[in-house]
Amino acid sequence: MWDKAERKDGTLSRSDFQWNAAADEYRCPKGKPLRSTGKPTSDDTLIYRSSVYDCKGCELKSWCCPNTTHRKIARQVNEAARDVARQIATTPRYQQSRKDRKKVEMLFAHLKRILRLDRLRLRGLRGAQDEFLLAATAQNLRRMAQWLMPKAPSRAHALPV
Repeated sequence: MWDKAERKDGTLSRSDFQWNAAADEYRCPKGKPLRSTGKPTSDDTLIYRSSVYDCKGCELKSWCCPNTTHRKIARQVNEAARDVARQIATTPRYQQSRKDRKKVEMLFAHLKRILRLDRLRLRGLRGAQDEFLLAATAQNLRRMAQWLMPKAPSRAHALPV
């Protein structure tokens, strides 16, 4: 999941603001609230805004919202679920699962792209099973040949200088 909430220009990011789920608001580092109207935009995003008067006299304004009169933070309606997903993504079990999935996905990508299994040509469930079995067998034979017959060093490296 891509998280584009962090800023790269040195200004305060969304993570610098505290989320209060009970009050349905963000709190800036100075403790001022950012509230939403409660109406999501067309892409299910709620916009939380600070008060212009709160930002006007704040000493963090140059770090928080240097080019605008007040601060806005966008939050997805399903942000709580996204927070859970971000938390899971930091665990070692998730990292291992990701490595394991990558190995399997690469095999399927190879089947589709190299062995041209992008569509099935035989009819029915039995035909699909047979075709997939043949493609998987061909893939396994190719991999086994690479394991049994390692590549010989190239002649350019073998010749004395």
